[in-house]
Parts: sequence; structure tokens; C-alpha cells
Amino acid sequence: MRPVPVWSVVLAAPLGALAVWAVAVPLVGVELAVPGSTVGPAAIGVCAALVVLAAWPVRTLFARRADRAGLDPCAAPVGWRVTCAVILAVSLLGPIGASSAGAVIALSVVHGVVGAIVVGGLDPRRARRASTLSPTPARQKAPTR
Repeated sequence: MRPVPVWSVVLAAPLGALAVWAVAVPLVGVELAVPGSTVGPAAIGVCAALVVLAAWPVRTLFARRADRAGLDPCAAPVGWRVTCAVILAVSLLGPIGASSAGAVIALSVVHGVVGAIVVGGLDPRRARRASTLSPTPARQKAPTR
């Protein structure tokens, strides 16, 4: 798998979330309201970007642990996907409190779209490996006397 720059995932997640918002609110007419406030495009875009920025170090942790343990690069995504699935399941508790069924559905779709972009875009197999960026010369043993 080719490495994906994190900045592209940071841009893709808010754009995906805002695309859902653009369909749900202006086109369909759903009011994205939760108790105490209305969820607007700024909140959706900023939160989606923050999710990616919070997930980035977790992805890096999984990739480094797989490298250090000498595991097959395909082993890291299992823990990554389980972690993402648990976090997505917990995050879906938020839309349950929305003011209407349409808002629950729209906000759940926003969560799902951002989750799918994060899981796929930040897959540990796509992380740049330190060993592939700059080969380090092998250490030579100091001569013993």
C-alpha cells in the first residue's frame, strides 16, 4: 500500500462530513439539532478534522509496535480497526439524543463517513516506515583488544 499523507485525510474527513451536511440540511431540510444547540457546518468540519488529528498518534503507535515486534504489516490493522470500531460505536451514542429521526440518521451518517475515512486513510499499513524513508547504515562493532 502506498503511504497516504495525513494532511489529505485531515482534509478528506471534513469534506466528507460537510458533503453529508450539504445533502441533509439544505437539500432534504433536516434540522441537525441536539439538546441545547444546532449542529452547523463549522462544528462538523472542525470536529471531523480534530478526530483525524486525535487518531493520527494512535495509528502511529500501532504502526511502530508492529515494526518493533517484527510483525507482518498486515497485523497492525487488526488492532487499529478494533479500536476504531469501539470508538465509532461510542460516538454513535451522541446522535441518539438528536431532536428528530432525520437528525439522528444524518448525524449517524456523518459519524460513519468520518469513521470510514479515518479507518481507511490512516490504516497503519499506509504509514511511512522509518526503515523505508532513510536507510541507516549498519553499526560496526568496535574492535576488541
